[in-house]
Amino acid sequence: MKNNKKTGIYDIIFLALPILLWPIVFLVFKNSFVYAMAAATAFLAILSLWKYRDIIKWRGPSPARMAVFAIAGAIILYLIFYGGFYLASMLGMLQDVKLVYTMIYAEGSKLGIFILLAIIGICEEIYWRGALQGFMRKKFSKTKWAPWVIATAYYSLVHLSTLNPILVLAAFFVGLVASLIAEKHGILASAAVHIIWIEAIIIFLPVIVIH
Repeated sequence: MKNNKKTGIYDIIFLALPILLWPIVFLVFKNSFVYAMAAATAFLAILSLWKYRDIIKWRGPSPARMAVFAIAGAIILYLIFYGGFYLASMLGMLQDVKLVYTMIYAEGSKLGIFILLAIIGICEEIYWRGALQGFMRKKFSKTKWAPWVIATAYYSLVHLSTLNPILVLAAFFVGLVASLIAEKHGILASAAVHIIWIEAIIIFLPVIVIH
């Protein structure tokens, strides 16, 4: 992408793609959700690396700090979701939580789910916290908070198409933590957060067991 602030038609299409892809993944292909999401996010990641790789912030200045914040971010997210599970139970929204787990577990094999979740985590970070947040960083270069605020807001709002309020809230917290870490320490750190958290909450220490 050229080093200017002009937004072209390709930029607009690229930024709008999740609005089209998320309803397809969550509603049309909900019975094969992890495959559809892996394919959609991989597509977005490929486009990101093709046209926007020069604006992606891959890493921060300190690998040690990246590792510390990645682990801390994953723990914070897990604790938020663990507490959120009990809050959802009290509010009568447990069925919405079960629906998310059921969609993911539909793949069947735990190893398959583990691999697909890792792919989704990496690819989402390349697009959302990498290319999109990098684009906003260039677009709003004089406003330091704008890139991660816009990325978080868009990531949350696009999940409205899932028709599941739990997923919208989940996207907000994931987006907020990952965007802040990516802004300071790059997407290698935010990808580590995303993968550690999602593998823990789905595979290793799930808040709910679906039989």
